[in-house]
Amino acid sequence: MKPRHIVYSIWTVIALLGAICVIVPKDGWHIGSFDLRFPTLAEALDMDAEPTPLPLDTIEQLEPDTLSTVRDTIVPLDTTTNHDTVVKAVRPVTPTAEPIRTQQADTRAHLALFYQALDSAHTMPVRVVHYGDSQIEEDRITNILRERWQKRYGGGGVGLIPLHQTIPTRSISQRLSINGITQKAQGGPKRYIIYGPRSMRLNNNDYGVMGQVAVMDSTLVAGSEDIVLTIEPMAKKPKTYNYFSRVRLLTDSAYAMKNFELRIKSGDSIATIKNDELAIQNYHLPDSTTSCELHLQGRGKVYGVSLETPTGVIVDNIPMRGCSGNIFTRIDSTALRNFFCETNTRLIILQFGGNMIPQTDNPSTINGYVKTLRQQVRYMRACAPHASILFIGPSDMSTRINGEMKTYPMVPYLDRMLRKMAHEEQIAYWSMYNAMGGENSMVKWVEIGLAGSDYVHFTRSGANKIGKILGAWLDDYPSKQNTKATL
Repeated sequence: MKPRHIVYSIWTVIALLGAICVIVPKDGWHIGSFDLRFPTLAEALDMDAEPTPLPLDTIEQLEPDTLSTVRDTIVPLDTTTNHDTVVKAVRPVTPTAEPIRTQQADTRAHLALFYQALDSAHTMPVRVVHYGDSQIEEDRITNILRERWQKRYGGGGVGLIPLHQTIPTRSISQRLSINGITQKAQGGPKRYIIYGPRSMRLNNNDYGVMGQVAVMDSTLVAGSEDIVLTIEPMAKKPKTYNYFSRVRLLTDSAYAMKNFELRIKSGDSIATIKNDELAIQNYHLPDSTTSCELHLQGRGKVYGVSLETPTGVIVDNIPMRGCSGNIFTRIDSTALRNFFCETNTRLIILQFGGNMIPQTDNPSTINGYVKTLRQQVRYMRACAPHASILFIGPSDMSTRINGEMKTYPMVPYLDRMLRKMAHEEQIAYWSMYNAMGGENSMVKWVEIGLAGSDYVHFTRSGANKIGKILGAWLDDYPSKQNTKATL
């Protein structure tokens, strides 16, 4: 076929389609039970129309790098409106395309102290402390960030762990025994937590950086106790964060510690430390390892144990089940300040808000809650002036409304108020609600196995997905050197 014949054929087809656009009524033809509709000529030629958002299940099919460039268009609203209107559009982009900058992305400028510190991670430790509610239990989300940064900037170990881990994690196996008997969740030294029931709280603010403390006191068998913390990798093939070469024991030097002894066993190496004023006691292992035993004897308070390396990125996972994030001002500021300074903490992540949503449908209650969170942010900034702060808002959450599972009415409003607070306090903010897809996205996440049947918590795969999207967003800031989002 000659070229001119091909051109004629194409134009003939275009002309026929145009004629059909004109002839067919706007509402289409109704043939029995069928509706036959064809786009109008205006619709076919309208190049300025908004593209139709992809369905949410398309998100699961996209590559992670594409997820990092998800576009969120925030529709300006009157400040008196109770709900945000979020239009979500997901567009695959080529590797050479310019990153799509969002309102959300602008807040990453407030992470400058953290980004600057990463440049020196090869010579000194850079610590990230991740506080959150039950969404980060089991080291979820945090473990994705930790592995991502340690692969890129060096470092190892899971960071802080409590003396007695009552909620198993996906990262390490942790067992506590006394006189050879393995202790159940509530066994061993008396445990106090600031975010727990009143029966588990202290009458002062001596909780330490993890918001909890294990007390070795007269409740233990005098003179015969041998508390052993055994740490091993969870996986048969250990990950980067399973390897550590330094152990830190956080204790209270003000407490009347008598004959306090720490014995660390790693492989064939055994070290014994006796000191009445430990505070933060460091022990450097002769070689990198994935397992060790800590033998504790005597009297004292243990605020936590850190498994880490002398350089690289150390990321702590500190879940606080049922907590709304309004408790930090009740933790001794000296303890926080000393820890953040001693460990070179350069990023503090606060991930809260979900526990507040089911409790209210009143915007004024949300406003009061955000005011309290503002106080927590200011308190943490005062305790860690050299650290950046990132606040992560709640995920989408669903409840039954008129027989259907729909977004809790206050989720978008809280997300907007938290973003406003972060802007005013000059801290970074990441909307997990928008990252999921906005309103009613939780329903779809449940359908494709990324969230549980409670329509609140992520599954393991869902938590991994969120961690990857967050990690890509953090690493994609244009002013950060050597930044390429590689998942």
